[in-house]
Amino acid sequence: MNTIDVSKESAPYKILLIDLENCPNQIDKLQQNLVNFSQIIICYAHSGVKIPLDWLVPLSAAVNENKLNIYKMANKGKNSADFGISFFAGALMQESKKRAEFVIVSNDTDLDHVVALLISQGCSAERIGTLKKQKINTVTNCENTLSIKDFCMYLTTNNKNRPAKKEALLNTITNKFKNTNCVAEDILKLLVKNDVLEITNSKVKYHEEKIVAISK
Repeated sequence: MNTIDVSKESAPYKILLIDLENCPNQIDKLQQNLVNFSQIIICYAHSGVKIPLDWLVPLSAAVNENKLNIYKMANKGKNSADFGISFFAGALMQESKKRAEFVIVSNDTDLDHVVALLISQGCSAERIGTLKKQKINTVTNCENTLSIKDFCMYLTTNNKNRPAKKEALLNTITNKFKNTNCVAEDILKLLVKNDVLEITNSKVKYHEEKIVAISK
């Protein structure tokens, strides 16, 4: 990675490190950030972000000038983008001789340790998260309406093999959302609250009209 000689920079040398893995919307701000920052480092493992064709020429120029560096992690394991940001932050700190200002954009609070280390070495650093604080009602880290709709669609395609008891229904919900952060008990409460079904003495009664309406 070639960088600009910070010792020759009169203005503050501002470095932006972006965790594109959990802040994909930052790609929309890339053009403006190229104006506001001296160097931008983007790290990702998996990404489906798209950029307008009109951006190709200016972004190519930024890459050729070593102002923009984009790194796809060779190891696509968990937190690989975080390790990339940590690595490049350390390398750039050494090259900047403590004169650079670091901004890390990530929702991962573990990168606060990197910020603390940069500050301990005399650098200016901060982490900016893009997630807004939300009230936690019942389902944590799960889109409520999407969960209900998904399950109603499941019920419509399995209308002859629906769980008749609460325990069996909870097991079905768990299997359905096993790769998410949804909690079966919370989804069940939402289904009852939205009149998709009712439970009496552990027996489940389904409301067909509501199921069809929500699944559409």
